[in-house]
Amino acid sequence: MMLKEIIKSAQLKPEFCANLVNVPIAEFSEWMDDKKQIPDFAIPELSAVLGVSEKDLLSPKPKTSSNSNLAPAIWFKLRDNRIGESEREFVGLVRRLGFSMAQLDGINSTRNSSRWAATAQSIVSGLDRSAPPALQGREAATRFRSIANWDHGQQGIGELIRPMLRRFGLVVMESPITKSTLEGCCFEIGGEGDKRPCVFANTYKSTWFRRNEIILHEVCHAIFDLANDPVSLDFTGEQDNQTVSEERARSFARACLVPRSVLTHFVNQMGLKWDTLSVEQLAQLVAQAHVEQRVVLGLAHEHGLISDEMRDRYLAFDCAQALRHVSSHALTTREFLQKEAADAPKWIAENRNTTLRTRRLRLPAGYVQQVIEATNAGEISRGKAAEMLMMDRYTFADRFGELLAEPALV
Repeated sequence: MMLKEIIKSAQLKPEFCANLVNVPIAEFSEWMDDKKQIPDFAIPELSAVLGVSEKDLLSPKPKTSSNSNLAPAIWFKLRDNRIGESEREFVGLVRRLGFSMAQLDGINSTRNSSRWAATAQSIVSGLDRSAPPALQGREAATRFRSIANWDHGQQGIGELIRPMLRRFGLVVMESPITKSTLEGCCFEIGGEGDKRPCVFANTYKSTWFRRNEIILHEVCHAIFDLANDPVSLDFTGEQDNQTVSEERARSFARACLVPRSVLTHFVNQMGLKWDTLSVEQLAQLVAQAHVEQRVVLGLAHEHGLISDEMRDRYLAFDCAQALRHVSSHALTTREFLQKEAADAPKWIAENRNTTLRTRRLRLPAGYVQQVIEATNAGEISRGKAAEMLMMDRYTFADRFGELLAEPALV
């Protein structure tokens, strides 16, 4: 079988992969060394995590082959010299989560992946792909806002982005990868026949305002690029990347977040004057637009609302402290939980973190809720629920026992 060669060429550790599928490393090593057949239960899961078909996973090892030729497409690209072990293992965690999400959809008789495919197709249909990438991005953003019923809105959409994308079938992940320059990425997850995009934003040293742009940037990659590229990787300090896909994604994200009509509405609503903005007024504008200060000013300049001199002057404003007084999203995570989530259930604020070896992942609240509901409905056992949340039964019972119906399923 090809398992050992695939794992080696993907630059993953066998111990990590064994933990992903919840089997002892000794047993996993026997699969890798062809001493035992991979059990039927593990084949779909390994296929989904590794990104290789079940048929290829079980194929005989080639007599002569270089390990570098055996990495599935997504892992081949993740061997980028800017990507380290922590990022690769994080992607493995998310792909494992995607497999469980697809299983849960099957239990609930839903196929969210097909809804996203139809949405993406309606956005790109008839779009002039020979047009300048910035124009493509803006046109796609207009269509996207219309589908999301945001086109007539006169408010920031930062609060609406994540739930709307999840309703369309995308997986939205926000979790910290410390000491990493990876800012966002997009790739497909799920098993054969039920693949969907996952968009990820690194929360480490990032603000909610910045992540709004990152998420929509990756959504554009999901719409245009995933069919031909297994993974989109975006790193800090690459805002000036001039490729077609990056320019289109930048334009898409900003036009989605703050089109000219919405920006003008905010200024008029608050009675602001572009030529006499104070620090406090600019902070209020950022809070309303749900994007970073530099993005607000960049768009205002692009739309001809401010001059070069005004843009540079306002970019020098330090709005951080004023923004904390007008937006809870400018608070630290600890401050936000203390102020805004004090009355929320403990599992929403604290119990959604799962850890595999040294890798930590923050699970989406909606997914956790669905797993608990499926458990209480008798559709899955508590053991299966713990597996879907990538934790052991004891941790699951300790965190969510008070939410579970009795008697316990086994």
